[in-house]
Amino acid sequence: MKKTLLSILSIVGITAISFGQAVTIEIGNSGDISGTQVDYTSAGAEVSLYLRIQNTSGQSMDLAVKRERINPQTAWTDYVCWGHETDPFGGVCYPFYAENPWTTPATVTVGDGEAGVISVYIQPLDPDYGCVVYRYVILDGPNALDSIDISVCKTAAIEGLKPTLAVSVAPNPANSYIQVKTTGVDVATVKMVDVLGNVVLRETIIGSSKTINVSEFRNGIYFIAVEGKGVKTINRKVIVRH
Repeated sequence: MKKTLLSILSIVGITAISFGQAVTIEIGNSGDISGTQVDYTSAGAEVSLYLRIQNTSGQSMDLAVKRERINPQTAWTDYVCWGHETDPFGGVCYPFYAENPWTTPATVTVGDGEAGVISVYIQPLDPDYGCVVYRYVILDGPNALDSIDISVCKTAAIEGLKPTLAVSVAPNPANSYIQVKTTGVDVATVKMVDVLGNVVLRETIIGSSKTINVSEFRNGIYFIAVEGKGVKTINRKVIVRH
């Protein structure tokens, strides 16, 4: 699907539920945005994003994800994938469930300092317009640890607006591979450079994800630049540690 996502990413205050700090929630390298709301606007294209849930509790936890729809639209659909950040397949993907709220039937074991990744896909379909808030609550058994709200507003199609590129890189530090995920463009180029300025990798991302094998790379810091047609280049730093 050609994405014409008009994503306006803005942290608008602590509107989601806020709990004790056992986990942090990030979108890419956003820093911890637990307990906040992130806003997206779409003319009908699928909204997709990747939430990194890091365990900061000091102990291993078996985590699940509860999805709640606030003010839902009848025609809209959504689904999630939930897994450990080291899972090359992105974890288990669950199709659209009309049940509200709904909780992933399987948990993911996340050790202290490790992270799980929630891949979120929201499709605002005709004929419904308006805004829906999707709340994702991180559960450790019956205990709610933290949450984030994703607000999606569907508007009439707007032509000629410049696309916006969003990039996430995980895991970081990396041992054997890294996964570069993009939203906002259909095709992008990823370039990886070491601290001496040597280009060690240049590949094309078609779709939204590219897995890069770094098992033969030397330990150290690398810089990743992701470029797409008509969008601003996004730079990320990653550490390779075997």
